Amino acid sequence: MSEEKPRKKRKKRMTLPKKREDLEKIVEEISETHPHEHHHHAAEGLDEILEVYEIFIDSLRANVSSLEAQVKSQRLEIARLYRILSKIVEACFSEDEEEKKRALLEAEAVLATAK
Repeated sequence: MSEEKPRKKRKKRMTLPKKREDLEKIVEEISETHPHEHHHHAAEGLDEILEVYEIFIDSLRANVSSLEAQVKSQRLEIARLYRILSKIVEACFSEDEEEKKRALLEAEAVLATAK
């Protein structure tokens, strides 16, 4: 008999509109459903909020791009480490001295490409 772990509920990600037109459409829909006496003043404030929102989204995009580049670089470094380790393991388990030397030289060559 195995115990089943209760499933965690995944939080749904809210996707935010990325275009100014989409944001303006949302503002219009909200304005239609919730009429307000000070619509003109509210619209001015919304324009400022939308501008800040656009700057925030642009900043997030730049951060995501930077993180993606870092992840790619780290992925390549991890692959390089695995290649080096595989050559070292090969050298450790080889009984032939020439094979050990060859494997260690290959590991050194992979390491040299990292510089």
